[in-house]
Amino acid sequence: MLGSSRSLSGEATGLALPSEPPKRSYTYARSHRILEVCGLMVSAGLVVLTAVFAVRALPEGGLWLAALAGFAGLCLADLLSGLVHWSADTYGSPTMPIFGGFVRTFREHHADQADITRHDFVETNGDVCIFSSPVHFTLLLWVESAFALFLVLGIFVGSYTNSQIHKWAHLAKPPWLVRAGQRLRICLSPGHHSRHHSGAHLSHYCITTGWMNGVLDTVGFFRKLEWLLLKLGLRRTTPSA
Repeated sequence: MLGSSRSLSGEATGLALPSEPPKRSYTYARSHRILEVCGLMVSAGLVVLTAVFAVRALPEGGLWLAALAGFAGLCLADLLSGLVHWSADTYGSPTMPIFGGFVRTFREHHADQADITRHDFVETNGDVCIFSSPVHFTLLLWVESAFALFLVLGIFVGSYTNSQIHKWAHLAKPPWLVRAGQRLRICLSPGHHSRHHSGAHLSHYCITTGWMNGVLDTVGFFRKLEWLLLKLGLRRTTPSA
């Protein structure tokens, strides 16, 4: 059954908010949960390690540039979340090998927006940590500049928290501190994200902070990218209108 959309004032209007007890409609192997826990622990360790390396390498008087690099990293994380979201919404099939489950997750979310709210912390965040942490570790092997390290820190703080932030945007009553962050546009707000769930799901793909959506949608970035891929022989598998 689809999560019902409650009549709410403010930013939550337009999103399907949970009204049912937790349920599970798919197979969730214990071995995969163990892998998710390991991914969470590794990613947390990498974030701390990156922060330590970045602070140690920071030159005197470089704090403002470091903050700017961290902000740029968060913007890149938001952009990457949009690219991943758009690709799953637009191309491939839930039945395709290897990536089918990835595509299915995004497509089913359009039908049942509240499903993400039924996942616990590990289930919500484990997969993104599993796939992102190897890239993070590889970058740490060769990045030495303090500003590059702050950029990496911003990217992966945004990436690791992406799914949790997305879940909060669909909760009827997120924690008060999260609500404050949503109002201040520090993280994705329900009102902003509801625009993606309106109509044919053709805009507002970025789901970390949402900062990049205005720019990308104004210039028609994703439609232009689809046009380019079509010229290269790759046709979208979902309706464009």
